[in-house]
Amino acid sequence: MPHFYAKNMNKYDFKKIIEPVINRNNCLLWGIEILRGKKKNTLRVFIDSKNNNVDINDCEMISRDLNYEPQIDTNLGEDYVLEVSTPGIDRKFFEITQLKDYVGHELDIKTKSIHEGRRKFFGKLIECDDSNISILKSDNSEEIIFKFSDIDLCRLKPDYNNLLKEYSYGE
Repeated sequence: MPHFYAKNMNKYDFKKIIEPVINRNNCLLWGIEILRGKKKNTLRVFIDSKNNNVDINDCEMISRDLNYEPQIDTNLGEDYVLEVSTPGIDRKFFEITQLKDYVGHELDIKTKSIHEGRRKFFGKLIECDDSNISILKSDNSEEIIFKFSDIDLCRLKPDYNNLLKEYSYGE
């Protein structure tokens, strides 16, 4: 029987263990997810850098270094999956401070509870402060304000057509 226990540890406690390892490798901690599985649990760690120049080698080094952190094994058990990756172009936002660099970009938002009759929203980020974000609906009809603490999932919605133009420009 798989057992998931994080002996009184929350994500903040794991962050205190994981973040120094990532910083030693000249990267930044973007976020942490702890997923319960039927057979194994998963610790998912997302890394980034100030210049968004993280590659597979960074992920491998950090993964290897985290495997030698005994506090992780002690608190998750020895039978878990460790995943280290970049947040990707459709990155999930874990903290409101991460959104400040993405004003003007499109977001997919899912709220924890019903907000204005629904839970899913799409729009352009127009403002963000210490606790709230404002998006302009995709049809430019209205501005919607959310408390970040009321958001279950906030993800960047990249403009793939624009990205393709940028990468194929030099060809």
